[in-house]
Amino acid sequence: MEISMTQGSVALSSATPTPVKPAHAQLKHNQLHTAQPPAAQPGATIRGSSTARKMLTIIGAFLPVIIIVAICLFAPALAHFSPTTTVGAARLSPNAKFWFGTDSVGMDVYSRTLYGTRIAVQFAIVVAVLSTVLGVLIGTFIGLTESSKGVISNVGRVLNKISEYIIAIPGIILAIVVVGLMGSSNFALITSLTLVLVQAPIKLTRVEILRVKRENYLEAAQMAGESSFESAFVHVIPNSIGPALRNLPLIFGNCVINLAALGFIGIGVNAPTPEWGYMISKGISSMMLGRWWEAVFPSLFLFASVLGISYSSKAIPKAIPLIRQLAGRRGNQ
Repeated sequence: MEISMTQGSVALSSATPTPVKPAHAQLKHNQLHTAQPPAAQPGATIRGSSTARKMLTIIGAFLPVIIIVAICLFAPALAHFSPTTTVGAARLSPNAKFWFGTDSVGMDVYSRTLYGTRIAVQFAIVVAVLSTVLGVLIGTFIGLTESSKGVISNVGRVLNKISEYIIAIPGIILAIVVVGLMGSSNFALITSLTLVLVQAPIKLTRVEILRVKRENYLEAAQMAGESSFESAFVHVIPNSIGPALRNLPLIFGNCVINLAALGFIGIGVNAPTPEWGYMISKGISSMMLGRWWEAVFPSLFLFASVLGISYSSKAIPKAIPLIRQLAGRRGNQ
């Protein structure tokens, strides 16, 4: 009997229900859980950091170009003195008044270096645009006509041969010859530099024209009734000018270097116009005597400008898709 009672008591104790909380305690518990802030969403954090990285990439790609353009536009405000007049004693070392010192005739090296940026960029923009436009036109003409028959095809093949012969000549020598024949002037410099740098766009456009002409969609367009002239302007040319346009920053940098080289040997921009190559050439003799600032500062600006343009030419094509993504995201929002 005891055992059964004991077992019954055990069974009874095991079946006892869990005590229920009072209503006011349960309400307080629910309020505490409701008052807790929601957990941070990891997706939003990742998306924000990704957007920040994209913005830094875009800014870094355009930063060298922005700095160079700003120096060109605000050179009169940034310069301390006139770049073509004597403002102090000759060959003063850098100091609080003349940040980059003075040259052999007492002109401010800092002001001349800033204005040299403007001269280099002006020439480079003109030459780069002319070289690219002429290169695309000539390369398109050669690519479209050299494989046909008739007088026009002969003209195309002759132009292609001339371009190959010009490429075989060192660019600086060709520029010296052209300037020597035409005389020292800005027009002669632009002509010589354009003749040297136009060859790359010609070859790039010609190769792309020949590649696009073998695409199957051109045959489909001709079967649909398009003439060869229409196909050339609707399909061939728009799909062939991309490499020449992407090569434009490289032409810009090469023009800055070649212009400085011509100025260094004395056939560049006429003195006393501030030009980096001419300033470096004049400062070399003083550098041997310990007056390093006349040649070092223009050299640094030349190096930094070409390096910055080269970096932007590679970074900007990668930044353009990021700009489109950000613009599309804002449009969807």
